[in-house]
Amino acid sequence: MKHLNVIKSLLALSIIGILAACSSENAVVRNINVSDVITSDCKTSLSKEDTRPEYYNDIYSKKTTLKMLMGNDNTIGAQFLDVLDNCQIGRFHVDVSCHDNTIVIILYPEQDMATDCVCEYDVDFKIKDLLPGNYQIEVYHTNSTKKTNESDRIYQGSVTLESNKSITLTMDR
Repeated sequence: MKHLNVIKSLLALSIIGILAACSSENAVVRNINVSDVITSDCKTSLSKEDTRPEYYNDIYSKKTTLKMLMGNDNTIGAQFLDVLDNCQIGRFHVDVSCHDNTIVIILYPEQDMATDCVCEYDVDFKIKDLLPGNYQIEVYHTNSTKKTNESDRIYQGSVTLESNKSITLTMDR
């Protein structure tokens, strides 16, 4: 009978341990969200057919940047500058997730269109409920399906987010 009580006690402790592990995991995996996504109007319109080659090459060689400023309320004001995409995208959307100190940002258009025209856009957004700290970050610029693969990744690196400290990341393309 004592042996059965010991087994029940060990089982109960094991269940409590599992529950405690699950609740601490929730503290590590934060529910962050994105709000206030605003896409600028087309800043510069280009067509390989209609644009002077040197001007076209200058715009295409310009790298997109991502600026981020964390406020005191764990909200980051962020902005993609000089994003090149089709002239008929409508607007951009941004999804952000964070798991195991890796932030994944996906920038994608509302719609895909096949035209010979490319525009430069700025995209402003806010990331809420992200704590200060050191993170790995991956940024993807995808089509409207949001499916990510290595060829869509435009940045991968480390960042340190601190209150009232701005950072600027230069995208790979």
